[in-house]
Amino acid sequence: MSRYDRAQYFEALVCMRAAYSAASDFDRRPVISMDDAIAYAEAVMFAVSAEAEEALVLDEPKARQQPMAFGDPRD
Repeated sequence: MSRYDRAQYFEALVCMRAAYSAASDFDRRPVISMDDAIAYAEAVMFAVSAEAEEALVLDEPKARQQPMAFGDPRD
């Protein structure tokens, strides 16, 4: 990151901080608690890993059942 990029990044952070402090209490109120956000993220990660494991289990028998097929050597 160049000096110019760092300066631009810093300016963006300063602007965001100023906008946040100028926001009303209604805009700063959370819509989901931290505990609920963590529970949701864990549920999503579990579902994704379970889906990946299921895909591996379902694909494994297909690989065992299908013999390797070789084309005609004259092709």
